[in-house]
Amino acid sequence: MIIGLDFDNTIVCYDEAIEQLATEVPSLPPTTPKTKLGIRDYLREQDRETEWTEFQGKLYGPGMVHARPFPAALEIIGAMQNAGHTTVIVSHRSKHPYLGPKYDLHDSARQWITKNLVIEGNALISEHDIHLNETKDAKVELIASLQCDVFIDDLVDILTHVSFPPSTEKLWFSPGALPHKHDLPQNIRMIKHWNELTWLSNT
Repeated sequence: MIIGLDFDNTIVCYDEAIEQLATEVPSLPPTTPKTKLGIRDYLREQDRETEWTEFQGKLYGPGMVHARPFPAALEIIGAMQNAGHTTVIVSHRSKHPYLGPKYDLHDSARQWITKNLVIEGNALISEHDIHLNETKDAKVELIASLQCDVFIDDLVDILTHVSFPPSTEKLWFSPGALPHKHDLPQNIRMIKHWNELTWLSNT
């Protein structure tokens, strides 16, 4: 099988990076949760939307040095490959932030992959299997072009995109609290942890 993997917030966990960058937010109250939603909500309440946009640019740029793979992600991806499956990263992120310094966000992603997606010194995903797209439409088109049998993403709007290939099995990665099943289309399977994907290493 060809197993497609989203990148941000699916392979990459930004919890540690957000906590680190939160220390650089001016006047952030100590009671504000050092989470993406906590910081976003505080800055928006203070009419500091521009700072929130710049925060995200830094998070997905140089702030990636503080990010880590989700628990068990590397092991499960390796097991998928050992089972004979092809694993490809298909992501969407802009080339540069919308505001603030013009970090190369694609270069930041590739540097992170080189450093972190490694098992016993060997790259887990080869260069030609890493696809960074600037728009959601381009991402979905590539999922179809690659003929992914399965795709794993943290964004429901990717899995429900009008052009998403109907033959591709949809897996929604949601490590936080899950909504009720009736809030999600029946053809989308929900997972909270990479360990729930062990069945993909046995088929």
